[in-house]
Amino acid sequence: MRTNMVGTIVGSLGLLLAARSVKADDQMPSVGPTGSTGTTGSDVATWLKNNPARTMKVQGFADTTGNTESNLTLSEQRADAVKAYLTAQGIDPVRITTAGRGEISDHLPANGRTVTFLACEPGSAGATEEKTEPEAPTAEEVQPVTPAPAPALEPVPSPADQGEANPAMQTWGSRFGWAFMVGGQYQDFTNDVMRNQTQGGGGWAARFIGGTRSFVGFEAAYVGTAQRIQPLGVSTNQNLVSNGLEGTLRINIPIMLYDNLLEPYGFVGLGWSYYSISNFNNVALSDFNGHDNVMTVPVGGGFAYGYKGFLVDARANWTPTYYNNLLVNNGNTGTLNHWGVGGNVGFNF
Repeated sequence: MRTNMVGTIVGSLGLLLAARSVKADDQMPSVGPTGSTGTTGSDVATWLKNNPARTMKVQGFADTTGNTESNLTLSEQRADAVKAYLTAQGIDPVRITTAGRGEISDHLPANGRTVTFLACEPGSAGATEEKTEPEAPTAEEVQPVTPAPAPALEPVPSPADQGEANPAMQTWGSRFGWAFMVGGQYQDFTNDVMRNQTQGGGGWAARFIGGTRSFVGFEAAYVGTAQRIQPLGVSTNQNLVSNGLEGTLRINIPIMLYDNLLEPYGFVGLGWSYYSISNFNNVALSDFNGHDNVMTVPVGGGFAYGYKGFLVDARANWTPTYYNNLLVNNGNTGTLNHWGVGGNVGFNF
């Protein structure tokens, strides 16, 4: 049921009846049997007696004389006084509800010293049958308000459709990222003497990587190479083989899209390699020593792609070397400097 200044709308449960007011004296809770509008308490009682299903809501008001809290109490007392009068006329008190509204006087007579009646008579919505019983005392019709149609609501995607917060940064596996990879590369020396004495060769590696989804990571790797020695263009069955360990610091730019990882990276590190010549012959290879231990400083970069647990990368590197003694009488720095390009494959977790 909805109400406005002069009446109430009783939805599908009843007919529309009006609200009327009764004047009260200033600061006095009592209301006599006759209101200022000419409505009598006996008229209200008679109307209620004619149909036991009818109900009445009585609201009391007050003007602004005195303080607000006292006026609220006064308005409640005025409504209760009307209910007491109707009850004395034989009306079941269950059918009468009361409320004190306090200082509300803008739309009411007597500056708000008023009691209003909201009368309700049950019936079927939209009924057009004629009324044979008397209407509510001095009833005044109020046109019902047709509610505007509710606006169409856009469907809200479910969390499964949207993904969790910030879906572009969802990841598979741990947030830091770990990986194990194996791979190979093509490499050659940058020193002219070594390039004249050897052929380009291949390398292999096994890498444990930490921080594949972090801006800073690391690698620990076993690396090895093999190149054919060919002094002065003469073919031999000797190979230059190296095995070593490396530790590198990685700087990553991880771009994570759901289960995909796109990551350019760079690295620099420190390592050790042991070089040896297979089938070494002092006569054929008089310019070489049979073995050498060198310090390496691998520098390079690459690009990795991962999907869930799968990870692959391509990389290039240049590796300066120090404490070189493989070539006789050729200094101890830079002799074994080399470059390489290759790739690795493994799993990410």
